[in-house]
Amino acid sequence: MRQQILLKKATRIEGNATIHVEIDQGRVQYARFMVEDFRGFEKLCQGKEVAFVPHIISRICGLCCMAHQAASVRAIEDALEIDVPDPVRKLRQAAVYGEWIASHALSYFFLTQPDILGTSEGIFGLIQHHPQIAETAFSIQKAGSRIVEMLGRRSVHPVAMCVGGMAVRPSINDLDEIVSIAGNVAEQTRQIIGSLDQRTLPDRRIAFPRHNRVNFLCYDENSGSQGHLKVYASDGARDDRFDVSAFEDHVSEMRVDWSFAKFPYLSRLGFPDGIFHVGPLSRAFSEHSAINMGELEDFEIIQRARSSRGIHIEYIDVMRLAEIYWAATRIEELLQGIDLSAIDTTPVNPDESGKGIGVVEAPRGVLIHSYTINRGRIERLKLLVATQFNNPLINLIIKDLAEQHMETGGLSESGQKAIGRCIRLFDPCLTCATH
Repeated sequence: MRQQILLKKATRIEGNATIHVEIDQGRVQYARFMVEDFRGFEKLCQGKEVAFVPHIISRICGLCCMAHQAASVRAIEDALEIDVPDPVRKLRQAAVYGEWIASHALSYFFLTQPDILGTSEGIFGLIQHHPQIAETAFSIQKAGSRIVEMLGRRSVHPVAMCVGGMAVRPSINDLDEIVSIAGNVAEQTRQIIGSLDQRTLPDRRIAFPRHNRVNFLCYDENSGSQGHLKVYASDGARDDRFDVSAFEDHVSEMRVDWSFAKFPYLSRLGFPDGIFHVGPLSRAFSEHSAINMGELEDFEIIQRARSSRGIHIEYIDVMRLAEIYWAATRIEELLQGIDLSAIDTTPVNPDESGKGIGVVEAPRGVLIHSYTINRGRIERLKLLVATQFNNPLINLIIKDLAEQHMETGGLSESGQKAIGRCIRLFDPCLTCATH
């Protein structure tokens, strides 16, 4: 007997999605994470003057706006061969790390921790039953938003960043306040990570797919002129590395007729062997990551996260917390002794053309903007965002979970909860994914 199960709403995520499970003769035929929003920003930006595009593109999302804007200006500057001074790059990176703090705090405390704490009401249950945790959560999230606001001049859809530099520069007092905020965040987060040594994760942890290979993708901006995209196997061995400018030769996308979110994969391996995971757990494979910080390596929870990369997705959450600490310390480093007098804006020639790529590690993972510019206007715009990269993996894990939680009447209540938690752990940004 064929049975269809429709979970109408995936809760505590950014955007709208449904989960469709089909069962035939007691076996799961498929499980689909169906993303039905559509945005159209790739088409919307065609023909627009390049100066306006970073501000338009940041409207894709209110959570990832700084990362999108940073990737956009990088792509345009790469296409037009504009070289910005080092202090500009540092300010932009500090702003992106501020967004890491705000976004990770929102995801960790308000979206996924209620599952562990047993407060199904989400943020409201957290406030009611765990007021001290809620207070800390609001403090850290507000701190990240404040850093974005001070460097971007708005906490949502910032306006200070522009093609060729920064339209508005912060003051010395601004930088001092940001460094102080970052220091407080680092101290708060270190204490939380220390307390996690005594807290167990769920007894039944959600595993990566049992029968499929998963590739862990992250961006290393410290190698080469533009940086490299690096691919790791689940055992931590680096499996591939390619230049940012060649990403379209290495990454393909598959479309399906039941979701607006595409399915990227490593071209040489095909689908599904070439599917990716991006985000905090993938970044943990890099030698330049929060998990390799000497200040955190002594914590038991970090050691467990290191040893289980590629086994359980529960450790995505642990790495989010570690990355809040890491981002705060990096902000302190980036802004120490920065020369504000060197911050300027390079004029843009309105008649220039070219092709450029901008890559940023957004809170949820690798974000790629690829632009073709014709006489100062966008001719072609292509985006690959973190939730797209994770989309095939989410679908495979949902199918695994459905198979594990089958009962006579269909999918058990515990199975439905596990599927919901799986989706929340990836923190999908569905408006970004259906650009």
